[in-house]
Amino acid sequence: MKTIVGLIIASTATVCFADALSDGKMALDQKRYLDAVSAFNLSCDQGNAKGCLNLGMMYEKGEGIAQNKYKASTLYAQACRAKESLGCANMALSYDTP
Repeated sequence: MKTIVGLIIASTATVCFADALSDGKMALDQKRYLDAVSAFNLSCDQGNAKGCLNLGMMYEKGEGIAQNKYKASTLYAQACRAKESLGCANMALSYDTP
């Protein structure tokens, strides 16, 4: 019984991660930037590395929000610590650019 409950909780958490990330991507595609920031921020706060990565890219580009390369670098580092390789690459590049 404990195993079944654990699986249900784990699958629900995965769906929540995916929902926030998917919502963010859809909002970004539709140029609803504030919604995208909110969704990616939620996804990142829930531990989804791709949410951190996407939010970092928005901050780096200043896409719909004020450009903040320091915040972008911090989010890339968070994604990298969660084993997101593109987060690691973007973090390294952020240290190389003024």
